[in-house]
Amino acid sequence: MAKITPLYKTPETAEDMKSYKEKLFRHRAGIGVKGFVCAAVVAGLIFGMWSWSRYKTYTTYELLSSNERTDTLNTQYAEYNGKILKYSRDGISCVNLKNEALWSQTYNMQMPILDICQNSVVVADMQGNEAYVFNEDGLRTQITTLLPIQQVSVSSQGVTAMLLSDNSASWICLYDDEGEKLTEARCRLAETGQPLAIGISSDGIKLAVSYLQIQGGTSASCIVFYNFGTVGGNFVDKIVASKVYEERIIPRIEYMGDSICVAMSDKGIIYYEGKEIPEEIAEAKEETEIRSVFVGTENVGVVVEGTGKESAKYEVHLYDTSGNLVLNQETNLAYGQVKMSGSSLIIFNESECEIYSRQGVLRYTGNFDGTIADIYKGSGMRKYIFVFSDRTDEVKLK
Repeated sequence: MAKITPLYKTPETAEDMKSYKEKLFRHRAGIGVKGFVCAAVVAGLIFGMWSWSRYKTYTTYELLSSNERTDTLNTQYAEYNGKILKYSRDGISCVNLKNEALWSQTYNMQMPILDICQNSVVVADMQGNEAYVFNEDGLRTQITTLLPIQQVSVSSQGVTAMLLSDNSASWICLYDDEGEKLTEARCRLAETGQPLAIGISSDGIKLAVSYLQIQGGTSASCIVFYNFGTVGGNFVDKIVASKVYEERIIPRIEYMGDSICVAMSDKGIIYYEGKEIPEEIAEAKEETEIRSVFVGTENVGVVVEGTGKESAKYEVHLYDTSGNLVLNQETNLAYGQVKMSGSSLIIFNESECEIYSRQGVLRYTGNFDGTIADIYKGSGMRKYIFVFSDRTDEVKLK
């Protein structure tokens, strides 16, 4: 029988065994070091590509899909949980990116106004008497009022607050998700002033109202907080907090969730916080005239004139939910709209746009071959939805 020679000689002595183990250790260590170096190089390349992509400014894009539309000229658009709401005087519909209707409702309104909170949507006829409340499945309820509607605000559950008024009186009414009136309060002008704005919390329990008052020949605003839960039952008229701001007008007030409320005045943004009884926690003051204000899910933005001779024409100030300035973005774009969509700051007019990250990195700048109506952040890196007057394009920056 032939003798088989082993590939590796078996150690015969203790000294041989020690030498064998040392060689085996150095061999395995060498493999480990090489593996670590390779992994580090790959990780470095991935991080480098990610950083390059994150801080790169794009001027072109790849068209992923395009779908034609035949909307009327007065159609307006709103972003709704990855879908698009289209509403006009004749009706409202929720469509996907292929322009396929998921639900729709016809109506006849002279001036439709819209409010969205998570899955709930309300559209109402300003100066009219009809309102419709929807969720992601379609129509939830219809509300008919006796007095003309001035403003609406909806909670995540579909509880809807309405400001109603005519020449003689103003009322604040609250309706449940079935359209039944929960409560109402008459606004006594001699006591509180003229209501300008309302905002309901996402849980449907708290309501903030901004009143315009005239004191000593000068204007002032009074912010009043109502609580329609258990806590509010311990207070007269369910008013749990109020504060007067002299020489200031507050035409807009909104809740950002259950406990954060922001009041937008002509001099800056006032922040309130409280699960049951809101208290003022911060104020973001602006030194120059405010041109416009926008509210996202995590940020409030203010557009003001440029402050210096060498500065850009406009400045966009972005604040977090605590009133801290997180971005001061300059732009020379003659904007028609400024908004937050996802983590993107989008500035655009009918023919051109600028898209920034929340950190102020210019992600895209360019002109459009068509009239742009709206822009949204899409699902996926560098993906956006461009809503033109005649089509909807899904694109990827490149």
